[in-house]
Amino acid sequence: MIPHALSGLSFVERFYSYPMLESTNEAARKMKHHPKKGVYCIQADRQTSGKGRRGGSYFSDSTGGLWVSLVVPTNDPARHFIYNRAISLAVALTLEQCGKNLPISIKWPNDIYWGKRKICGILLESHPMFPHVIIIGFGLNVNIPQDEFPEELQNIATSIIIETGQQCSMSALLRTILRHYSVIQAADQEKIHGYYLHRLYGKGQVIGINGITGVFSTVASDGRLKLINNGIPVFMNSGSPVFPDMNTDNDSK
Repeated sequence: MIPHALSGLSFVERFYSYPMLESTNEAARKMKHHPKKGVYCIQADRQTSGKGRRGGSYFSDSTGGLWVSLVVPTNDPARHFIYNRAISLAVALTLEQCGKNLPISIKWPNDIYWGKRKICGILLESHPMFPHVIIIGFGLNVNIPQDEFPEELQNIATSIIIETGQQCSMSALLRTILRHYSVIQAADQEKIHGYYLHRLYGKGQVIGINGITGVFSTVASDGRLKLINNGIPVFMNSGSPVFPDMNTDNDSK
């Protein structure tokens, strides 16, 4: 991506763009400095060892994806959900601009879906040297054709070009996502949570998670999933919900 792709976005203190990295999140974790007020943005045209949740891998060895990590200072690292929610909504809103009435949804805790297929994964991590810094990684499938995905992902992953037939500018998408992110972070967070809940995948369905089955009721403002099990509310801080209408997911960024 061209070095000045994000020029004019005053909240982006530094922009690092690379032809290839093992992982943008790992590059962010190795940084020995951090932004003071805004964000650092790290982007790679390809990732050879994309990171997923719980130490898993993520397919990103393609120049057709938007592989990005943001380095963000925070006053309260424990409130990581507000950053997850902000980037999830920013990506969802950007994808919704691709056309009208598109089935874009947020699958708790960290995926974006187009219909019943994953189009984006999100991974938040702490910084090993700076406790008041959060790393927000996301991988968005943009110009990846179906046959470029590994065989095991071809029925569960999708991309913008698959869904629309149109190639998209990576720099334009990144600018739009970051603009949305900045606006969301500055907005009334109660209203923002309402927008997030409106886009939740499978809300109201019977799901399984962490060995418990129940009705997916909502996501609390602190990020916990609320499940109703035999009339009793159960809250989950983490896990991978299994929906009856969804294929097995590659759960990663």
